[in-house]
Amino acid sequence: MRKYSFLSYVYFCIVPLFLFSCSSDLSDIDPEKQGDAIALKSTESDQAMILAAHKCNEISKLSDAIDYGIESYEVDIHVDVTTGVPRLMIGHELETTTGQTFVEYMDDLMEMNPNFKFLWLDFKDLNSDENESIIRNTLSELDSRYDIKQRVLVESRYIEHLTSFANDGWNVSFYSTWSSLEGKTTEQQKIICEGWLESMQNNNVDGISFDARVYQAIKNNFENKAVGDKIVKQYAWNYYLKYTTADLQNQLQKYSHLSVLLISFPVEEIPKLIIDVQFAENGVATNQGRPLNSLPSRAGSINVIETQFNAVYNKYEAIFDGTNFFYIPYSKEDEIGSVIKDRFTMELLFAPTGGVNPFSSMESGGLGYELTTDGYLAFYYNANNSWVLPANNFKTSVQMGGNAYYHVFVTYDKSTFKMYVNGVKVKEKNVSGQFTYPKKVQAPDYLFGIGGDYRDSPTISIQNPFIGKILHAKLYRSALSDSDIVSKSVYPKSGL
Repeated sequence: MRKYSFLSYVYFCIVPLFLFSCSSDLSDIDPEKQGDAIALKSTESDQAMILAAHKCNEISKLSDAIDYGIESYEVDIHVDVTTGVPRLMIGHELETTTGQTFVEYMDDLMEMNPNFKFLWLDFKDLNSDENESIIRNTLSELDSRYDIKQRVLVESRYIEHLTSFANDGWNVSFYSTWSSLEGKTTEQQKIICEGWLESMQNNNVDGISFDARVYQAIKNNFENKAVGDKIVKQYAWNYYLKYTTADLQNQLQKYSHLSVLLISFPVEEIPKLIIDVQFAENGVATNQGRPLNSLPSRAGSINVIETQFNAVYNKYEAIFDGTNFFYIPYSKEDEIGSVIKDRFTMELLFAPTGGVNPFSSMESGGLGYELTTDGYLAFYYNANNSWVLPANNFKTSVQMGGNAYYHVFVTYDKSTFKMYVNGVKVKEKNVSGQFTYPKKVQAPDYLFGIGGDYRDSPTISIQNPFIGKILHAKLYRSALSDSDIVSKSVYPKSGL
C-alpha cells in the first residue's frame, strides 16, 4: 500500500453574522495534486465542521479519496455469521460485502493515511448484545493498536446498544428516523425531537445523525441541547452534494454548525492518471514508473527504439522510425479497460513526421489518435460496432509536421468529445453508444500502443506504425476540464 501525508489548506472567511474560518478541500481537481480538507467553523463551538466522503467501502475508492486529499471517510460494516464465526465485514450487508474484514480495512487505512482526520463507522446490525460485544472488542483492539478512539464515530439506529461505546469514550451517534420529520408542522417536529433527545439522554448518546433534508428542523430542536454535560453533536449526509460541485463552498455554509457532513465522492468524475508513459535514457520507457516492453529487434525489420534528451522540454523523448512500438497490456476489467468505456482524457505531446497511430488501441474497434494521409490528426472511437469518430471531421484543423511539437488532449464525459491542441479547443462532438473494445481473438491481451498499434495475433506485432518523436502519452480517468487542460498545456516549441 502507498502512504500519503501531504495536505494543504486554503483559508477563506465568510462573514454573515459571525466570523467563520474555513479551509477548502477542493483544489483545481488536478489529479497530480492532492486536494485539501474542507472545514467550516461552527458558530456554537470552536470545533470545525468536518467534510467526509460517503461510502468508501472499496479499498480502491478509499485510496482514490486519499489521493484526492480527503482526510475523512464513511464506511459500512455488518456482522457476517455465514462461516459460523462472527466477523465484522465491510459492506452494507452480505450481498454487497467487499470481502474485506473491518480489521483488514483498518490496517490498510492506517498504512495509507495514518493521520486520517475522522472515520464514520455505520454499523448496520449493532442490534444485539452478541454483536455489541464483537464490535466493542474489535474496536478496543484497534484502538490499542492505532489510538483512533477520538477520531472515530460509532453510528447505529439501535440506541440502547450505543451506551457502552459512549461510556468507553467513543464518539457515538443515534441514526434517527429522520424522515418522520418531513411534512410535519414545527410543533409536531418539536415533539418528535424531544422524544429522541430524551432517549439520547437516557442512553448517554450525545450525537444524532440524519439526512440533510431535515437539517433545519434538527438544528432548531437540538441546538445547544445537552446530554449530561455534553452538547449534542449533529452528523448529517447530503448525497446530492459532491466533491466536484462547482460552488461547493457556498453550499456548505448553512451546514457550518454540524460536527460532520458526508457528501458524495464520485470516483468516476475525479481525474486520475491511469497511463503515464515517460521516457529515459538508453531506450527505456515506463508507465507510472514500471518498464514497458517493445518488440525484440530483428536485423533489417525491427529496430531498437532510441531515446534522447530534449533540452527544450527538459525531458527524454522516444524516436519512432516505424518499425517498433511500446505497448501496455490491459483487460476489460482493469483500470484501463474500465476507463476507456466510460469517462476519460487522452493526452499526447509529440512531433509527428509520418506514419499513422502515435497512441492508440484500435484493432477493429477501440479508440486512439491517428494521423491522416494528408497530415491531420484525427481521433477514432468505436461504439456499437461503428466508428462514431472521426465522423464529421473530428480532427485538427491544421496539418501537423515540419518537426513541430504539438500538445493534444481528447476528453469524453459519456456524452461529448472535445479535442484540444496546445490548450485551445478545436473540435467538439456529441457521441453516444456502448464502447466497442478492439478485436482480441488470437492476441493474449488487449494492448495500448505508443508509436503504433497492435495486431490481433498470437504473438505481439505492430501495425499502422508512427514515425516521429513522443515526449509523453497519458490516459486519465474522467474528462479534464477546460481549465485543467489550459494549465497542463505546454507552449508549443520547435523541434530539435
